[in-house]
Amino acid sequence: MEEVLSTTHRISPRERVPFHCTCCGECCRHVRQSVPLESPDVFRLTRLLREKDKGIICMDDFIARYTELALLDECGYFMLMLKVTGVDDACIFLKENRCMVHAAKPRTCRIYPFVAGIGDDGQPEYLVSREKEHHFKGPAVHVKAWMKRRFTEEDKAFLRMDLGSARDIARLMRRIPEFHRQQAMLLFWRYKYSDFDLDQPFLTQYAKNLQQLKAALSLLAEQP
Repeated sequence: MEEVLSTTHRISPRERVPFHCTCCGECCRHVRQSVPLESPDVFRLTRLLREKDKGIICMDDFIARYTELALLDECGYFMLMLKVTGVDDACIFLKENRCMVHAAKPRTCRIYPFVAGIGDDGQPEYLVSREKEHHFKGPAVHVKAWMKRRFTEEDKAFLRMDLGSARDIARLMRRIPEFHRQQAMLLFWRYKYSDFDLDQPFLTQYAKNLQQLKAALSLLAEQP
């Protein structure tokens, strides 16, 4: 992840960037701890895979099989990363240089070679990642048009909610005594990644879950 971030720089949505995907699969290799899975990614991937795999029924099933935890703060705040496989640390969904979950691929993969976030003003911000220089050949792609097709309104709404709540959640988790840390992490897991009805819209559930998570952490922080 640090290597990827070190090769990114800000870019305007008005710019054009030479980029051509040759389906070589190179951007899907050497990706250990480099593909974060946000809550909507897990939701979409689980919905896709439950139609193909009887062993995948809920988000917990997907998480157990395809993800690993990355601790972001000693308070217990974490995120999920996609598992890798083989000597080249390839994405677990890469088969014969093809993505097996293309229809629901994570946002990080979907918008590559760009990175998208939400600024302090609530508006999208874009970066370009050039860690694979050989990709930057061929006809130029327009950043704004690329993002319009790949960076969805649901993605943007999720990021605004997530970033808007992250500081409060981390603050609450830091208030929780260490002997309650595991319980706090289980609450975080439940409301961020687990407690969803796959047949209902994601965003309304996520907004409700964030409120429930903050309420549950507040109660835990008050316990002796």
